Amino acid sequence: MNSRTLPAQIIYFLVYVLVQVAIFENIVLFNKAFCFLYIAFLLVLPLELGRITLMLIGFVTGISVDIFYDSLGIHTAASVLIMYLRPHWLNLITPRGGYENLSIPTLKSVGLDWFSTYAFPLVLIHSFALFYIEAGGFHMFFYTFLKVLFSSVLTFTIIIITQYLFYSGRRVI
Repeated sequence: MNSRTLPAQIIYFLVYVLVQVAIFENIVLFNKAFCFLYIAFLLVLPLELGRITLMLIGFVTGISVDIFYDSLGIHTAASVLIMYLRPHWLNLITPRGGYENLSIPTLKSVGLDWFSTYAFPLVLIHSFALFYIEAGGFHMFFYTFLKVLFSSVLTFTIIIITQYLFYSGRRVI
């Protein structure tokens, strides 16, 4: 991350966390679908960041949400997990030659198909970790799985809408 993008990333961090705790904390659909928009910030971090840096950013983001949610570290654990898995997942879905001029994986820079392949599994893993840690295990497996599924779909839908509304740039692939 160069020095020109650092101030922008800090502003994005503040905006995502503030919107999460001010608006999306209180939005729940049918007592099963929760929206975790703050992970959109984690998903669009620059690709050149190393795993340790990603995990530290995931930790700071998760702990910031946990402070406002009073949730004892479950957002932190889920955020650090997806930041640990992100480089592995990118290696699996990126073609052998890589992408030219791609430094930030936004919807407008990579297209809906690739962004969906990239983001939805990470959103699903985040929700899975978050809700099963919150449940304290697998004893309410199906109820918790419904929360994971509905929350992942809602979160991903809101991320897509946010990407279309607020991120600009031309498609490169």
